[in-house]
Amino acid sequence: MTKVTLFSATLGEDGKIEPPLGPLYIAAALEQIGHEVDFRDYQLHEGADCYSADTFVQALEGHQEYVLISCFVDMLPVVLAACKKLKVADPGCKIILGGPGVSGNARELMEAFAWVDGIVRGEGEKTIQAFFGIDELDTLVGDPVAGLVWRDGDTLVDGPERPRITDADNLPWPAYHLLDWSRYSSARVITTRGCPYKCSFCDVAPLWGRRAVYRDIKRAIDEIVMLRDRFGIDKIAIVDDTFVLNRDRVRAFCQNILDRGVKVEWGCFGRINLMSEDLVSLMAQAGCRAIFYGIDSGAQKVLNRTFKELKAETILPALEMSQRYFDRVEASFIWGYPFETLEDFEETLALASAASQFAPKVNVQLHMLSPLPSSPIYLDFEGTLQRPAPEDSNWLLLPAVLLDERAAQVAEVIDMAPHLFPGFFNLPTESRDEKRAYLEKSMRALDFTIGSSLFDKEVLTLMEACNRPTEERLLQTAEDDADRIGIGLALGLFRRTRRRNRKAASTVDSAARGPSMVRQRNDLQKATS
Repeated sequence: MTKVTLFSATLGEDGKIEPPLGPLYIAAALEQIGHEVDFRDYQLHEGADCYSADTFVQALEGHQEYVLISCFVDMLPVVLAACKKLKVADPGCKIILGGPGVSGNARELMEAFAWVDGIVRGEGEKTIQAFFGIDELDTLVGDPVAGLVWRDGDTLVDGPERPRITDADNLPWPAYHLLDWSRYSSARVITTRGCPYKCSFCDVAPLWGRRAVYRDIKRAIDEIVMLRDRFGIDKIAIVDDTFVLNRDRVRAFCQNILDRGVKVEWGCFGRINLMSEDLVSLMAQAGCRAIFYGIDSGAQKVLNRTFKELKAETILPALEMSQRYFDRVEASFIWGYPFETLEDFEETLALASAASQFAPKVNVQLHMLSPLPSSPIYLDFEGTLQRPAPEDSNWLLLPAVLLDERAAQVAEVIDMAPHLFPGFFNLPTESRDEKRAYLEKSMRALDFTIGSSLFDKEVLTLMEACNRPTEERLLQTAEDDADRIGIGLALGLFRRTRRRNRKAASTVDSAARGPSMVRQRNDLQKATS
Protein backbone atom coordinates (compact mmCIF):
# COMPACT_ATOMS: atom_id res chain seq x y z
CA MET A 1 0.00 0.00 0.00
CA THR A 2 1.25 3.48 -0.93
CA LYS A 3 0.23 6.64 0.88
CA VAL A 4 -0.30 9.46 -1.59
CA THR A 5 -0.72 13.19 -1.04
CA LEU A 6 -3.60 14.40 -3.21
CA PHE A 7 -3.84 18.18 -3.39
CA SER A 8 -6.70 20.18 -4.85
CA ALA A 9 -5.34 23.50 -6.12
CA THR A 10 -8.57 25.44 -6.41
CA LEU A 11 -9.83 28.55 -4.65
CA GLY A 12 -13.31 29.43 -3.44
CA GLU A 13 -15.18 32.25 -5.13
CA ASP A 14 -17.40 35.00 -3.72
CA GLY A 15 -17.11 33.53 -0.24
CA LYS A 16 -18.27 30.06 -1.32
CA ILE A 17 -16.20 27.04 -0.36
CA GLU A 18 -17.32 23.96 -2.28
CA PRO A 19 -15.67 20.52 -2.29
CA PRO A 20 -13.34 19.83 -5.26
CA LEU A 21 -15.21 17.06 -7.02
CA GLY A 22 -12.57 15.83 -9.48
CA PRO A 23 -9.84 15.19 -6.88
CA LEU A 24 -12.38 13.40 -4.66
CA TYR A 25 -13.10 11.00 -7.53
CA ILE A 26 -9.35 10.36 -7.80
CA ALA A 27 -9.13 9.79 -4.04
CA ALA A 28 -11.93 7.23 -4.27
CA ALA A 29 -10.17 5.48 -7.16
CA LEU A 30 -6.96 5.24 -5.11
CA GLU A 31 -8.78 3.91 -2.06
CA GLN A 32 -10.56 1.36 -4.24
CA ILE A 33 -7.20 -0.31 -5.02
CA GLY A 34 -6.01 -0.16 -1.42
CA HIS A 35 -3.98 3.05 -1.20
CA GLU A 36 -4.21 5.61 1.58
CA VAL A 37 -4.89 9.22 0.60
CA ASP A 38 -3.53 12.28 2.38
CA PHE A 39 -6.14 14.68 0.97
CA ARG A 40 -5.63 18.44 1.13
CA ASP A 41 -7.74 21.31 -0.18
CA TYR A 42 -5.82 24.51 -0.86
CA GLN A 43 -8.84 26.80 -0.56
CA LEU A 44 -9.00 25.88 3.15
CA HIS A 45 -5.38 26.88 3.79
CA GLU A 46 -4.93 30.20 5.57
CA GLY A 47 -3.75 32.87 3.16
CA ALA A 48 -4.36 30.74 0.06
CA ASP A 49 -4.13 32.74 -3.16
CA CYS A 50 -3.01 32.44 -6.77
CA TYR A 51 0.01 34.73 -6.36
CA SER A 52 2.36 33.08 -3.87
CA ALA A 53 4.28 29.88 -4.53
CA ASP A 54 5.55 30.00 -0.94
CA THR A 55 2.02 29.84 0.50
CA PHE A 56 1.28 26.92 -1.79
CA VAL A 57 4.38 25.04 -0.61
CA GLN A 58 3.43 25.67 3.03
CA ALA A 59 0.10 23.97 2.39
CA LEU A 60 2.03 20.87 1.25
CA GLU A 61 4.31 20.58 4.27
CA GLY A 62 4.77 16.97 5.33
CA HIS A 63 3.69 15.61 1.95
CA GLN A 64 4.19 11.99 0.91
CA GLU A 65 6.67 10.77 -1.72
CA TYR A 66 3.99 10.93 -4.41
CA VAL A 67 2.26 14.31 -4.72
CA LEU A 68 -0.77 14.47 -7.02
CA ILE A 69 -2.02 17.98 -7.78
CA SER A 70 -5.27 18.80 -9.58
CA CYS A 71 -5.81 22.26 -11.02
CA PHE A 72 -7.69 24.42 -13.47
CA VAL A 73 -5.98 26.81 -15.86
CA ASP A 74 -6.28 29.79 -13.49
CA MET A 75 -4.04 28.12 -10.88
CA LEU A 76 -1.55 26.40 -13.20
CA PRO A 77 1.21 29.06 -13.03
CA VAL A 78 1.32 29.11 -9.23
CA VAL A 79 1.17 25.30 -9.18
CA LEU A 80 4.23 25.09 -11.43
CA ALA A 81 6.11 27.74 -9.46
CA ALA A 82 5.40 25.86 -6.23
CA CYS A 83 6.36 22.49 -7.72
CA LYS A 84 9.78 23.85 -8.59
CA LYS A 85 10.28 24.79 -4.94
CA LEU A 86 9.05 21.36 -3.83
CA LYS A 87 11.61 19.66 -6.04
CA VAL A 88 14.44 21.82 -4.73
CA ALA A 89 13.48 21.02 -1.14
CA ASP A 90 12.83 17.31 -1.80
CA PRO A 91 14.38 16.07 -5.07
CA GLY A 92 13.07 12.55 -4.43
CA CYS A 93 9.38 13.44 -4.43
CA LYS A 94 7.34 12.54 -7.49
CA ILE A 95 4.95 15.23 -8.74
CA ILE A 96 2.02 14.28 -10.97
CA LEU A 97 -0.40 16.91 -12.27
CA GLY A 98 -3.92 16.41 -13.55
CA GLY A 99 -7.18 18.18 -14.21
CA PRO A 100 -8.53 20.55 -16.87
CA GLY A 101 -5.62 22.97 -16.44
CA VAL A 102 -3.01 20.56 -17.82
CA SER A 103 -4.84 17.94 -19.84
CA GLY A 104 -4.75 19.64 -23.22
CA ASN A 105 -1.02 20.49 -23.24
CA ALA A 106 0.46 17.67 -21.19
CA ARG A 107 3.55 16.92 -23.26
CA GLU A 108 4.34 20.59 -23.95
CA LEU A 109 4.16 21.36 -20.23
CA MET A 110 6.46 18.44 -19.44
CA GLU A 111 8.95 19.69 -22.03
CA ALA A 112 8.92 23.21 -20.61
CA PHE A 113 8.99 22.41 -16.88
CA ALA A 114 11.53 19.72 -16.04
CA TRP A 115 10.55 19.48 -12.37
CA VAL A 116 7.19 17.85 -13.17
CA ASP A 117 7.38 14.04 -13.20
CA GLY A 118 4.07 13.21 -14.84
CA ILE A 119 0.82 14.63 -16.22
CA VAL A 120 -2.48 12.81 -16.58
CA ARG A 121 -4.41 13.49 -19.78
CA GLY A 122 -8.20 13.38 -19.72
CA GLU A 123 -10.19 11.50 -17.10
CA GLY A 124 -7.89 10.40 -14.32
CA GLU A 125 -9.54 7.56 -12.41
CA LYS A 126 -8.45 4.63 -14.59
CA THR A 127 -5.05 6.16 -15.39
CA ILE A 128 -4.20 6.68 -11.73
CA GLN A 129 -5.35 3.17 -10.87
CA ALA A 130 -3.16 1.76 -13.65
CA PHE A 131 -0.16 3.75 -12.42
CA PHE A 132 -0.48 2.94 -8.73
CA GLY A 133 -1.66 -0.58 -9.40
CA ILE A 134 1.84 -1.60 -10.47
CA ASP A 135 3.46 -3.69 -7.72
CA GLU A 136 6.81 -1.93 -7.93
CA LEU A 137 6.35 1.62 -9.15
CA ASP A 138 9.96 1.82 -10.28
CA THR A 139 9.19 -0.78 -12.94
CA LEU A 140 7.09 1.84 -14.69
CA VAL A 141 10.19 3.41 -16.21
CA GLY A 142 9.99 2.99 -19.96
CA ASP A 143 6.57 1.31 -19.74
CA PRO A 144 3.85 3.64 -21.11
CA VAL A 145 0.60 4.01 -19.19
CA ALA A 146 -2.41 5.02 -21.27
CA GLY A 147 -3.42 8.59 -20.45
CA LEU A 148 -0.11 9.50 -18.77
CA VAL A 149 3.00 11.41 -19.84
CA TRP A 150 5.87 10.32 -17.57
CA ARG A 151 9.45 11.52 -17.20
CA ASP A 152 12.14 8.83 -17.38
CA GLY A 153 15.35 10.76 -16.83
CA ASP A 154 15.74 12.96 -19.90
CA THR A 155 13.11 11.04 -21.85
CA LEU A 156 9.37 11.59 -21.90
CA VAL A 157 7.32 8.41 -22.02
CA ASP A 158 4.05 9.36 -23.69
CA GLY A 159 1.34 6.76 -23.12
CA PRO A 160 -1.41 6.26 -25.70
CA GLU A 161 -4.76 7.98 -25.39
CA ARG A 162 -7.02 6.37 -22.84
CA PRO A 163 -10.59 5.75 -24.02
CA ARG A 164 -13.34 7.75 -22.37
CA ILE A 165 -14.98 6.19 -19.33
CA THR A 166 -18.40 5.09 -20.55
CA ASP A 167 -19.55 3.32 -17.39
CA ALA A 168 -19.46 6.30 -15.02
CA ASP A 169 -21.95 4.57 -12.70
CA ASN A 170 -19.35 1.89 -11.96
CA LEU A 171 -16.93 4.45 -10.57
CA PRO A 172 -16.96 4.77 -6.78
CA TRP A 173 -18.61 7.89 -5.44
CA PRO A 174 -16.21 10.72 -4.57
CA ALA A 175 -14.37 10.19 -1.27
CA TYR A 176 -16.62 12.57 0.65
CA HIS A 177 -15.60 10.99 3.95
CA LEU A 178 -12.20 12.69 3.66
CA LEU A 179 -13.77 16.15 4.09
CA ASP A 180 -14.51 18.23 7.15
CA TRP A 181 -17.99 19.25 6.04
CA SER A 182 -18.21 22.04 8.60
CA ARG A 183 -15.87 24.02 6.35
CA TYR A 184 -17.95 23.79 3.17
CA SER A 185 -21.03 25.77 2.18
CA SER A 186 -22.55 23.21 -0.20
CA ALA A 187 -21.71 20.12 -2.24
CA ARG A 188 -21.05 19.47 -5.90
CA VAL A 189 -22.44 16.60 -7.95
CA ILE A 190 -21.89 15.69 -11.59
CA THR A 191 -24.52 13.76 -13.56
CA THR A 192 -23.00 14.08 -17.06
CA ARG A 193 -19.41 14.18 -18.28
CA GLY A 194 -18.71 16.06 -21.48
CA CYS A 195 -20.38 18.49 -23.88
CA PRO A 196 -21.11 17.97 -27.59
CA TYR A 197 -21.04 21.66 -28.50
CA LYS A 198 -18.01 23.15 -30.26
CA CYS A 199 -17.90 26.76 -29.02
CA SER A 200 -14.61 28.14 -30.32
CA PHE A 201 -13.54 29.81 -27.06
CA CYS A 202 -13.99 26.65 -24.96
CA ASP A 203 -11.31 24.06 -24.14
CA VAL A 204 -13.52 21.34 -22.66
CA ALA A 205 -12.85 18.98 -25.58
CA PRO A 206 -9.28 18.01 -24.53
CA LEU A 207 -10.63 16.68 -21.23
CA TRP A 208 -13.90 15.07 -22.29
CA GLY A 209 -13.93 15.06 -26.08
CA ARG A 210 -17.21 16.16 -27.66
CA ARG A 211 -19.16 13.28 -26.23
CA ALA A 212 -21.51 13.40 -23.27
CA VAL A 213 -21.57 10.36 -20.98
CA TYR A 214 -24.62 10.23 -18.72
CA ARG A 215 -24.92 8.75 -15.27
CA ASP A 216 -28.01 6.87 -14.22
CA ILE A 217 -30.50 9.40 -12.85
CA LYS A 218 -31.47 7.28 -9.86
CA ARG A 219 -27.85 6.74 -8.85
CA ALA A 220 -27.10 10.46 -9.13
CA ILE A 221 -30.08 11.28 -6.91
CA ASP A 222 -29.03 8.52 -4.49
CA GLU A 223 -25.74 10.41 -4.14
CA ILE A 224 -27.58 13.66 -3.43
CA VAL A 225 -29.73 11.92 -0.81
CA MET A 226 -26.61 10.43 0.79
CA LEU A 227 -25.01 13.88 1.02
CA ARG A 228 -28.12 15.21 2.71
CA ASP A 229 -28.69 12.32 5.10
CA ARG A 230 -25.09 11.50 6.03
CA PHE A 231 -23.44 14.92 5.95
CA GLY A 232 -26.40 17.29 6.35
CA ILE A 233 -25.84 18.97 2.98
CA ASP A 234 -29.02 20.23 1.31
CA LYS A 235 -27.45 22.74 -1.10
CA ILE A 236 -26.12 21.13 -4.30
CA ALA A 237 -24.29 22.60 -7.29
CA ILE A 238 -24.72 20.33 -10.31
CA VAL A 239 -21.52 20.97 -12.25
CA ASP A 240 -22.23 19.23 -15.55
CA ASP A 241 -20.85 21.39 -18.37
CA THR A 242 -24.44 21.70 -19.61
CA PHE A 243 -26.96 20.02 -17.33
CA VAL A 244 -29.88 20.58 -19.74
CA LEU A 245 -28.31 18.82 -22.75
CA ASN A 246 -31.00 16.12 -22.75
CA ARG A 247 -34.26 17.78 -21.78
CA ASP A 248 -36.17 14.53 -21.37
CA ARG A 249 -33.48 13.38 -18.96
CA VAL A 250 -33.75 16.65 -17.00
CA ARG A 251 -37.51 16.17 -16.77
CA ALA A 252 -37.00 12.63 -15.49
CA PHE A 253 -34.42 13.89 -12.97
CA CYS A 254 -36.80 16.54 -11.65
CA GLN A 255 -39.77 14.18 -11.51
CA ASN A 256 -37.66 11.63 -9.62
CA ILE A 257 -36.67 14.33 -7.11
CA LEU A 258 -40.34 15.23 -6.63
CA ASP A 259 -41.59 11.63 -6.46
CA ARG A 260 -39.00 10.73 -3.82
CA GLY A 261 -39.67 13.87 -1.81
CA VAL A 262 -36.00 14.90 -1.85
CA LYS A 263 -35.85 18.34 -0.24
CA VAL A 264 -32.70 19.99 -1.56
CA GLU A 265 -31.88 23.22 -3.36
CA TRP A 266 -29.65 23.11 -6.40
CA GLY A 267 -28.12 25.14 -9.20
CA CYS A 268 -26.79 24.16 -12.61
CA PHE A 269 -25.38 25.29 -15.96
CA GLY A 270 -28.07 25.85 -18.57
CA ARG A 271 -28.17 26.80 -22.23
CA ILE A 272 -30.44 29.49 -23.65
CA ASN A 273 -31.53 27.52 -26.71
CA LEU A 274 -32.54 24.47 -24.65
CA MET A 275 -34.83 26.20 -22.16
CA SER A 276 -38.63 26.16 -22.31
CA GLU A 277 -41.15 27.38 -19.77
CA ASP A 278 -42.43 23.92 -18.91
CA LEU A 279 -38.86 22.72 -18.31
CA VAL A 280 -37.91 25.76 -16.24
CA SER A 281 -41.09 25.46 -14.18
CA LEU A 282 -40.45 21.78 -13.44
CA MET A 283 -36.83 22.48 -12.50
CA ALA A 284 -37.96 25.16 -10.05
CA GLN A 285 -40.54 22.82 -8.51
CA ALA A 286 -37.79 20.23 -8.02
CA GLY A 287 -35.60 22.68 -6.10
CA CYS A 288 -33.54 24.47 -8.76
CA ARG A 289 -32.79 27.94 -7.42
CA ALA A 290 -29.95 29.16 -9.63
CA ILE A 291 -28.74 28.79 -13.20
CA PHE A 292 -25.74 29.95 -15.21
CA TYR A 293 -26.01 30.93 -18.88
CA GLY A 294 -22.93 31.42 -21.03
CA ILE A 295 -24.40 33.98 -23.44
CA ASP A 296 -21.07 35.31 -24.65
CA SER A 297 -22.23 37.94 -27.17
CA GLY A 298 -25.26 39.95 -28.17
CA ALA A 299 -24.11 40.15 -31.79
CA GLN A 300 -25.36 37.41 -34.08
CA LYS A 301 -22.24 37.70 -36.25
CA VAL A 302 -20.04 36.90 -33.26
CA LEU A 303 -22.30 34.06 -32.09
CA ASN A 304 -22.07 32.55 -35.57
CA ARG A 305 -18.30 32.94 -35.71
CA THR A 306 -17.86 31.21 -32.33
CA PHE A 307 -20.21 28.33 -33.30
CA LYS A 308 -22.42 29.10 -30.32
CA GLU A 309 -25.53 27.70 -32.06
CA LEU A 310 -27.66 30.41 -30.50
CA LYS A 311 -30.02 33.07 -31.87
CA ALA A 312 -29.48 36.49 -30.31
CA GLU A 313 -33.18 37.32 -30.29
CA THR A 314 -33.93 34.34 -28.00
CA ILE A 315 -31.59 35.44 -25.21
CA LEU A 316 -33.57 38.17 -23.46
CA PRO A 317 -36.88 36.23 -23.43
CA ALA A 318 -35.08 33.26 -21.87
CA LEU A 319 -33.54 35.47 -19.18
CA GLU A 320 -36.90 37.09 -18.44
CA MET A 321 -38.53 33.67 -18.14
CA SER A 322 -35.74 32.27 -15.97
CA GLN A 323 -35.82 35.13 -13.47
CA ARG A 324 -39.52 34.46 -12.88
CA TYR A 325 -38.74 30.94 -11.66
CA PHE A 326 -35.19 31.00 -10.26
CA ASP A 327 -33.75 33.08 -7.42
CA ARG A 328 -30.51 33.79 -9.27
CA VAL A 329 -29.60 33.85 -12.94
CA GLU A 330 -25.99 34.39 -14.02
CA ALA A 331 -25.72 35.92 -17.50
CA SER A 332 -22.12 35.77 -18.71
CA PHE A 333 -20.94 37.87 -21.66
CA ILE A 334 -17.54 37.97 -23.36
CA TRP A 335 -16.02 40.91 -25.22
CA GLY A 336 -12.69 41.47 -26.93
CA TYR A 337 -12.89 38.87 -29.71
CA PRO A 338 -10.33 39.51 -32.47
CA PHE A 339 -13.18 39.71 -35.00
CA GLU A 340 -15.53 41.79 -32.83
CA THR A 341 -16.26 45.25 -34.24
CA LEU A 342 -17.30 48.22 -32.15
CA GLU A 343 -20.83 47.74 -33.48
CA ASP A 344 -20.77 44.10 -32.32
CA PHE A 345 -19.61 45.21 -28.89
CA GLU A 346 -22.39 47.80 -28.68
CA GLU A 347 -24.93 45.07 -29.45
CA THR A 348 -23.50 43.00 -26.60
CA LEU A 349 -23.61 45.99 -24.28
CA ALA A 350 -27.23 46.70 -25.25
CA LEU A 351 -28.23 43.11 -24.48
CA ALA A 352 -26.35 43.13 -21.17
CA SER A 353 -28.12 46.39 -20.34
CA ALA A 354 -31.52 44.89 -21.16
CA ALA A 355 -30.69 41.90 -18.95
CA SER A 356 -29.77 44.29 -16.13
CA GLN A 357 -33.38 45.47 -15.90
CA PHE A 358 -33.98 42.17 -14.10
CA ALA A 359 -31.25 42.85 -11.52
CA PRO A 360 -30.56 41.70 -8.91
CA LYS A 361 -32.08 38.34 -9.88
CA VAL A 362 -30.15 38.44 -13.15
CA ASN A 363 -26.48 39.11 -12.49
CA VAL A 364 -24.57 40.26 -15.57
CA GLN A 365 -20.93 39.24 -15.98
CA LEU A 366 -18.73 40.92 -18.60
CA HIS A 367 -15.36 39.32 -19.24
CA MET A 368 -12.61 40.08 -21.67
CA LEU A 369 -11.92 37.09 -23.92
CA SER A 370 -9.52 34.68 -22.25
CA PRO A 371 -7.97 32.56 -25.04
CA LEU A 372 -7.74 29.16 -23.36
CA PRO A 373 -4.83 26.93 -24.41
CA SER A 374 -6.60 24.29 -26.50
CA SER A 375 -9.55 26.36 -27.66
CA PRO A 376 -10.11 26.70 -31.42
CA ILE A 377 -10.13 30.49 -31.18
CA TYR A 378 -6.64 30.52 -29.67
CA LEU A 379 -5.31 28.07 -32.23
CA ASP A 380 -6.75 30.28 -35.00
CA PHE A 381 -5.03 33.40 -33.64
CA GLU A 382 -1.92 31.84 -32.10
CA GLY A 383 1.02 34.20 -32.22
CA THR A 384 -1.03 37.36 -31.61
CA LEU A 385 -1.10 37.32 -27.81
CA GLN A 386 -0.97 40.72 -26.10
CA ARG A 387 0.03 41.32 -22.50
CA PRO A 388 -2.91 42.80 -20.57
CA ALA A 389 -2.76 46.48 -19.68
CA PRO A 390 -3.58 47.78 -16.19
CA GLU A 391 -6.80 49.19 -17.65
CA ASP A 392 -7.92 45.63 -18.39
CA SER A 393 -7.70 44.38 -14.81
CA ASN A 394 -11.43 44.71 -14.04
CA TRP A 395 -12.41 42.61 -17.04
CA LEU A 396 -9.94 39.71 -16.97
CA LEU A 397 -11.47 36.27 -16.53
CA LEU A 398 -8.30 34.79 -15.02
CA PRO A 399 -6.36 36.36 -12.14
CA ALA A 400 -4.33 39.43 -13.14
CA VAL A 401 -1.03 37.81 -12.14
CA LEU A 402 0.87 39.61 -14.92
CA LEU A 403 -0.20 42.94 -13.42
CA ASP A 404 0.32 42.18 -9.73
CA GLU A 405 3.68 42.69 -8.03
CA ARG A 406 2.83 39.94 -5.53
CA ALA A 407 2.98 37.40 -8.36
CA ALA A 408 6.57 37.89 -9.55
CA GLN A 409 7.44 34.18 -9.25
CA VAL A 410 4.21 33.18 -10.97
CA ALA A 411 4.72 35.68 -13.80
CA GLU A 412 8.21 34.26 -14.30
CA VAL A 413 6.68 30.84 -14.97
CA ILE A 414 4.27 32.30 -17.53
CA ASP A 415 7.08 34.17 -19.27
CA MET A 416 9.03 30.91 -19.66
CA ALA A 417 6.39 29.62 -22.10
CA PRO A 418 3.69 32.23 -22.82
CA HIS A 419 2.09 30.05 -25.49
CA LEU A 420 1.12 27.55 -22.76
CA PHE A 421 -0.67 30.23 -20.72
CA PRO A 422 -2.64 32.25 -23.29
CA GLY A 423 -5.55 32.75 -20.90
CA PHE A 424 -3.49 35.29 -18.97
CA PHE A 425 -3.11 37.39 -22.13
CA ASN A 426 -5.50 39.08 -24.57
CA LEU A 427 -5.98 38.86 -28.30
CA PRO A 428 -6.08 42.01 -30.45
CA THR A 429 -9.55 43.50 -30.78
CA GLU A 430 -10.86 46.41 -32.81
CA SER A 431 -11.49 49.72 -30.98
CA ARG A 432 -10.20 48.41 -27.65
CA ASP A 433 -9.97 51.89 -26.09
CA GLU A 434 -13.53 52.79 -27.07
CA LYS A 435 -14.81 49.51 -25.63
CA ARG A 436 -12.93 50.12 -22.39
CA ALA A 437 -14.43 53.61 -22.16
CA TYR A 438 -17.96 52.18 -22.30
CA LEU A 439 -17.17 49.73 -19.54
CA GLU A 440 -15.45 52.29 -17.35
CA LYS A 441 -18.70 54.24 -17.44
CA SER A 442 -20.40 51.13 -16.06
CA MET A 443 -17.89 51.02 -13.24
CA ARG A 444 -18.52 54.67 -12.41
CA ALA A 445 -22.25 53.96 -12.25
CA LEU A 446 -21.53 50.99 -10.00
CA ASP A 447 -19.40 53.10 -7.67
CA PHE A 448 -21.91 55.96 -7.62
CA THR A 449 -24.79 53.63 -6.76
CA ILE A 450 -22.81 52.05 -3.93
CA GLY A 451 -21.77 55.49 -2.70
CA SER A 452 -25.36 56.74 -2.76
CA SER A 453 -26.10 54.41 0.15
CA LEU A 454 -24.24 56.92 2.34
CA PHE A 455 -26.83 59.66 1.78
CA ASP A 456 -29.93 57.90 0.43
CA LYS A 457 -31.68 55.99 3.22
CA GLU A 458 -33.77 53.95 0.80
CA VAL A 459 -30.63 52.73 -0.96
CA LEU A 460 -29.04 51.97 2.40
CA THR A 461 -31.96 49.69 3.27
CA LEU A 462 -31.10 47.50 0.26
CA MET A 463 -28.20 46.15 2.29
CA GLU A 464 -30.70 44.73 4.77
CA ALA A 465 -33.84 43.91 2.79
CA CYS A 466 -35.15 43.69 -0.75
CA ASN A 467 -37.08 46.77 -1.87
CA ARG A 468 -38.14 46.37 -5.48
CA PRO A 469 -39.53 49.93 -5.89
CA THR A 470 -36.15 51.34 -4.84
CA GLU A 471 -34.32 48.97 -7.18
CA GLU A 472 -36.56 49.99 -10.07
CA ARG A 473 -36.09 53.68 -9.23
CA LEU A 474 -32.32 53.27 -9.42
CA LEU A 475 -32.51 51.41 -12.73
CA GLN A 476 -34.69 54.16 -14.18
CA THR A 477 -31.97 56.74 -13.50
CA ALA A 478 -29.71 55.09 -16.09
CA GLU A 479 -28.83 57.43 -18.94
CA ASP A 480 -27.59 54.69 -21.25
CA ASP A 481 -26.69 51.00 -21.48
CA ALA A 482 -23.41 51.38 -19.61
CA ASP A 483 -25.15 53.10 -16.69
CA ARG A 484 -27.83 50.42 -16.45
CA ILE A 485 -25.22 47.65 -16.35
CA GLY A 486 -23.34 49.39 -13.53
CA ILE A 487 -26.50 49.98 -11.51
CA GLY A 488 -27.54 46.37 -12.02
CA LEU A 489 -24.17 45.19 -10.75
CA ALA A 490 -24.57 47.37 -7.66
CA LEU A 491 -27.98 45.84 -6.97
CA GLY A 492 -26.38 42.41 -7.20
CA LEU A 493 -23.74 43.46 -4.67
CA PHE A 494 -26.42 44.75 -2.32
CA ARG A 495 -28.19 41.40 -2.58
CA ARG A 496 -25.04 39.43 -1.80
CA THR A 497 -24.43 41.70 1.18
CA ARG A 498 -27.91 40.91 2.50
CA ARG A 499 -27.10 37.22 2.25
CA ARG A 500 -23.83 37.65 4.09
CA ASN A 501 -25.53 39.66 6.80
CA ARG A 502 -28.04 36.84 7.23
CA LYS A 503 -25.17 34.35 7.34
CA ALA A 504 -26.61 32.74 4.24
CA ALA A 505 -23.33 31.82 2.61
CA SER A 506 -24.72 28.32 2.18
CA THR A 507 -27.40 29.54 -0.23
CA VAL A 508 -26.91 27.60 -3.42
CA ASP A 509 -25.37 29.47 -6.32
CA SER A 510 -25.04 28.48 -9.94
CA ALA A 511 -21.41 27.42 -9.75
CA ALA A 512 -20.42 30.58 -11.57
CA ARG A 513 -17.53 30.11 -13.96
CA GLY A 514 -14.86 32.66 -13.32
CA PRO A 515 -15.09 35.98 -11.54
CA SER A 516 -17.81 38.51 -12.04
CA MET A 517 -17.16 41.89 -13.59
CA VAL A 518 -16.77 43.35 -10.11
CA ARG A 519 -14.55 40.66 -8.61
CA GLN A 520 -12.07 43.17 -7.24
CA ARG A 521 -14.64 45.69 -6.02
CA ASN A 522 -14.33 45.82 -2.22
CA ASP A 523 -16.19 49.10 -1.73
CA LEU A 524 -19.38 47.51 -0.49
CA GLN A 525 -17.68 45.11 1.88
CA LYS A 526 -15.76 48.02 3.42
CA ALA A 527 -18.89 50.12 3.69
CA THR A 528 -20.76 47.39 5.53
CA SER A 529 -18.00 45.96 7.71
